[in-house]
Amino acid sequence: MSKILIWTPQNSPRLTYTLHIMLEKILGVPFLITENIEEYKACSGPRFCYSPEEPPIENNLWIQAHPLLFEEHIVAQTIEPTPWKEYTLFFPTEQGAFPVDPLAISFYLLTRYEEYTNKASQDQHGRFKVSDSVSYRFGWHRKPMVNILSLALADKIKEYFPDFQPITLPYQLLTTYDVDIAYLYRGRRGFRLLGAMAKSFIFFRFHHGIKQIRGMLNLPVQDPYDRFELHRQLAATEGHKPVHFVLTAPLSRYDRNIDPDSHAFKQLLEQLSSFSDIGIHPSYHSSERTELIRKEKQKLEEQWGNLITKSRQHYLKFQFPSTFEALIDAGIKEDYSLGWADEVGFRTGTTIPIPFFNLDLNQSRDLLLVPLHVMDGALYQLYNSEAEYQQAIEEIRSEVKKYGGTLVMLYHSNSKTHLF
Repeated sequence: MSKILIWTPQNSPRLTYTLHIMLEKILGVPFLITENIEEYKACSGPRFCYSPEEPPIENNLWIQAHPLLFEEHIVAQTIEPTPWKEYTLFFPTEQGAFPVDPLAISFYLLTRYEEYTNKASQDQHGRFKVSDSVSYRFGWHRKPMVNILSLALADKIKEYFPDFQPITLPYQLLTTYDVDIAYLYRGRRGFRLLGAMAKSFIFFRFHHGIKQIRGMLNLPVQDPYDRFELHRQLAATEGHKPVHFVLTAPLSRYDRNIDPDSHAFKQLLEQLSSFSDIGIHPSYHSSERTELIRKEKQKLEEQWGNLITKSRQHYLKFQFPSTFEALIDAGIKEDYSLGWADEVGFRTGTTIPIPFFNLDLNQSRDLLLVPLHVMDGALYQLYNSEAEYQQAIEEIRSEVKKYGGTLVMLYHSNSKTHLF
């Protein structure tokens, strides 16, 4: 496929990053950026101009540029509601092929720009609130807007170059699990187990206490949290390899997994590795104490005997850009945290993995962000019935199927119901 040529008076890391995702990753079209107007005029293949002012070229596709992609620093942006098709968008233009700047909007969503400029938006766990996101306020947080804008750009290019033919992204499903509490009985930490056993016998729950003793002795015991064989069966049915993110942090209010030094923990890793990829689940406080990420990752690697390159933050709790830079420093290559804790939808506006762009450094980094679209815990907060859960899942699934890409689901390993 021939490259598409883009003329701009000033190339920038932000523009290159945005075009890489919209053209190469979503549309499957290689591109070349030039600042030479004569080179652009001589091009007979697919092309368009991206600039604040329209160049004097006849029969030319021109997108009027918002300043965002030419800026080098983080600046609070004016979000002016602007209609486009059935959506309310922002970054309006006065002229050109679109009433809004699709590239600037996409960059804003992909980089989570608003999470840098609105640090005051925090829930009880210090997470950016979905209700403060522009996509939620404008009512399209369940739409992959970057994919939508990329296809709109492709349609506009086709008007000028009818032979222009982007790819169609295939649909895929990726099921992921957070292993927050692997077992109720096996592998429990000593003092915590003794306290639980004492409570069981004091309140005459002898059957429960006996199971705790069997778990302590690593004897066979029916454990209500042990659903990993079901995970294996589902993986075989779905035909893809899932990912399990395993918590290894010391015991705390929010970190409650079994002892990572226990025999049960090592057996768990052996079982999971037979059908699943394994990633680290950095602890609740690792988003502030970033040194914990490397420490907890090393513990998991020691117990498993393999290198860990995938990660997802516990409670989906992270900070831009420090958490992601700490992941890079720890040797992580893929992060799966970019989803909403209390909603379903498209936090990055996409159905595809994207490189992390550090706005503080104004550069793309060597870390792939795999967006999360549906979490079981969010469904439990939003709805009260299985039918409603499934309806919400199907809504997001249909969007991913429509635009192509990978639907990423999060299921907690100790939950009783598998929703997906």
